[in-house]
Amino acid sequence: MKKAVLLSLLSLVFLGSCNGPEGPIGPQGPEGISVFSNVMEVSVDFDVSNNYEALINFPSDWIVYEADLIMVYLSYETISDSSGPINVWRALPQTLLTNNGWLQYNFDHTYQDIRLFMQADYDLNLTTSADRENQVFKIAVIPAQYGDLLPHLEELSEPDFDYFSSN
Repeated sequence: MKKAVLLSLLSLVFLGSCNGPEGPIGPQGPEGISVFSNVMEVSVDFDVSNNYEALINFPSDWIVYEADLIMVYLSYETISDSSGPINVWRALPQTLLTNNGWLQYNFDHTYQDIRLFMQADYDLNLTTSADRENQVFKIAVIPAQYGDLLPHLEELSEPDFDYFSSN
């Protein structure tokens, strides 16, 4: 046992003290890409004339793909700060408990547009103007791509499948 510990310590000393000239610099790698998310803010008035919804088209200079992720946030409140007002954002869907019942802001989307809408467990005509008018939303399009799982499945062996089926 003592010999094994001594041998291990000596190995660490010899391997740790090895140095020599630095090797040649490797070839330059391929140029990377810069990917940025697109973000916009919109103000919406919900009422009976628009069926308590708003259809927002993505700007024509945005390229949105089917796989991209769409996130929407509601400006829930504004707090004061010495540098100016600061918006507090909440992710949709956002459900509020009002005097009339449950009110929810929600959305759905395609790669061309996004629909913001209100839902409630009561008649939306009873919703206060504060909850319907000048609602500010932040919409973010996050670039993404679908993963291809087939090569990973081909790499799995039979014991891997046995493990998953037994647990």
